[in-house]
Amino acid sequence: MNPINHALQIYKQNNQNFAELLEWHLANGVVISLPDCFLLGFFCDKSNFSECRVLAESDCIFVTMCVGNMREACMQIVELVPWVAYQREFKGDDRIKITNFKKLFNKL
Repeated sequence: MNPINHALQIYKQNNQNFAELLEWHLANGVVISLPDCFLLGFFCDKSNFSECRVLAESDCIFVTMCVGNMREACMQIVELVPWVAYQREFKGDDRIKITNFKKLFNKL
């Protein structure tokens, strides 16, 4: 199964509207779709994840969803901002984690 189909499956299983989320990210955030990975995210301030910002006013990207090779997906954005935030909501963990890309890559 390719990454975007995997993402679709996850959202269907959790009764969430993938099309609306994708549309919002296309208009306001970041969409990365490569053969090995699929990522949705948006730029923000690391002290306020609830507000989407333009890249020039941001120091963080909040990764809403990443399927497949997260390292490859993050390589597309690593030079844009110093911080990355994410949450593993579909894995049962609602905590928001924030780290720099070097530490994230060490975990991956």
